[in-house]
Amino acid sequence: LGDRVLARLGRESGAVIRDPYGRRLTWLVPPRATEGWVVPETSWVQLLSTTQHVTVPPGWCTRSASPHWIRSWADHGLTDARLLYVVLDAVIRAEHGPREHESRAGR
Repeated sequence: LGDRVLARLGRESGAVIRDPYGRRLTWLVPPRATEGWVVPETSWVQLLSTTQHVTVPPGWCTRSASPHWIRSWADHGLTDARLLYVVLDAVIRAEHGPREHESRAGR
């Protein structure tokens, strides 16, 4: 799912950390920017709050068996949270179909 989101965001993506052990990508967005986001549990998307931690690799670490940057902080900064949500929602819908409260007829 994360790789598809990254591909769709393309050059618009900000910094991204890849964690090969957890098989996850982490986008950095402004604090509290994800408040109100609704993502289905089946998507395996995890929204972290300001009280949770993320392993942040050194700036030079771009390839590793450990967490590493696939889009560096220095070059890309924060991701636009609104754009990330739109793209994430589209990828989730393509993967999992409409949300439970939506009907296919209304799409």
